[in-house]
Amino acid sequence: MVETKLTAAAVYRSGCIVRRSGKVSLQKGTQTVRIGGLTAGIDESTLRLFVPAGVSGSNVQVEHPTRDEQREALKELTAKVAALQGRIESREKIAALWEANADFSQKESLSVGEMAAYLEKLPERLEALSSEIAALKEEKTVLDKEYADAKKKAALPYVTAELSAQEAGEYPIEISCREQQAFWNPVYEIHADSETDSLDLRLRAKIFQRSGEDWSGVKLTLFTGNPSVSGTIPEMDPVHLRIYEPPVYKNRAAGGARFGAMMKTARADEMVVEECEAMEDAAAPMMAMNAVYAGSGTASKGETMTEYALSGSWDIRDGREIICDIRTDALPCRYHAVAVPKLSDEAYLAAEVATSLLEDMQDTPAAVYLKGAFAGNVVLEPDMTKDNYDLSLGVDETVKVKREQKKKYTSNVLLKGQKKTEYEYEITVSSRKDKTISVTVCDQLPISDEKTIVIEPLELSGAEREEEKGFLRWTFDLAPGETKNVKLAWTVAWPKDKRTEEV
Repeated sequence: MVETKLTAAAVYRSGCIVRRSGKVSLQKGTQTVRIGGLTAGIDESTLRLFVPAGVSGSNVQVEHPTRDEQREALKELTAKVAALQGRIESREKIAALWEANADFSQKESLSVGEMAAYLEKLPERLEALSSEIAALKEEKTVLDKEYADAKKKAALPYVTAELSAQEAGEYPIEISCREQQAFWNPVYEIHADSETDSLDLRLRAKIFQRSGEDWSGVKLTLFTGNPSVSGTIPEMDPVHLRIYEPPVYKNRAAGGARFGAMMKTARADEMVVEECEAMEDAAAPMMAMNAVYAGSGTASKGETMTEYALSGSWDIRDGREIICDIRTDALPCRYHAVAVPKLSDEAYLAAEVATSLLEDMQDTPAAVYLKGAFAGNVVLEPDMTKDNYDLSLGVDETVKVKREQKKKYTSNVLLKGQKKTEYEYEITVSSRKDKTISVTVCDQLPISDEKTIVIEPLELSGAEREEEKGFLRWTFDLAPGETKNVKLAWTVAWPKDKRTEEV
């Protein structure tokens, strides 16, 4: 059996390709060789054999040892374990005999002197036997582990190949195959300091392997796809208004059994509608989840995945994981506070970064460190259709925001046959920082999906307006201790015999 050693591993997000190296002594001509070192978790269909110049190979196959082959491989160790167990049992029997012979009730022929001499020797002899038994058991524990390891190894698959050498000699060979019990996950860290105009985006790798063997002195290469998780900063969805149409049930009788039967039918119809709606609502998150995980990976200069070749060699014990640094990128940014008071009473410290710098970071979790202190976890979800992205750095407790409704008044417009509701809100933002900061406040107006619903803004306080989605955005500076108020007001008019609903 030609033994091989794991020398390199290309680790993917799921599974890895391992490369093993060894040396084989060949005679001139063709011979069949066995190559060991495979693990139980290999994908046999991915096996490849590499031979140097002057050697050719054919008929490469993966074989599994028979029971007889396994017993033969363990024959010597099995004999050692049995012999050691026999020595332990014999010493235990001798100790038991010494203790049994200390009972002189059935031995009247012994003199008092003989009994006294025996009892005097007994403790020393039992102590010596106990020490010998303990040492033998300790030796057996080591031998049992060696046997267990050898038993696992004897059951592992191996490679057979017909190798033809032009000349006799010792030749290097390599085999590669896919190992399923290994993977890595990216770990992103954001190191920020609002006193500067940049942040550090650090990528680390958490590598895990459970192949059944310890990796020692292995060269590692990592290949990555696109991690995906959920979001962090609240984001508003457009609010649409439409005319509400109540369900109409036909052919209802005025009373009696027919009315009761039709009411049951109507209730059944309502139940079916509700169940269908519930099923549709339940399906929506699953559809979103499928969409999140349907990415095709990260592109990098024509490749489908980014490749990271780690320097040096690495040790990873079986069933363990390691964390290593891959790279750190300094990204220019603008620090400011972001508030979405309609959805949250919190303000968030954010770093505005060019979206093009985060094109590989869709749905990516990251740990945030502000001036070296851990500040929480966020998720990067850049919208690649926009120039800039607000990268959340967590809640900013030094900025307070409040959204208060000042008016909601509904009246009839008689000449137009309409109802009209006037809404008015006031947003208050205050700073407790010791320096001037930039603040961005986000809100929205509803969007009309029908011509009969008319929405008119009354007061926007100079907000930037994204009319298609109804989003509003105010950007201003706050001095230390300063408070600023923003007013938002609009009206909604619709036919008075209808009612509106938000969707």
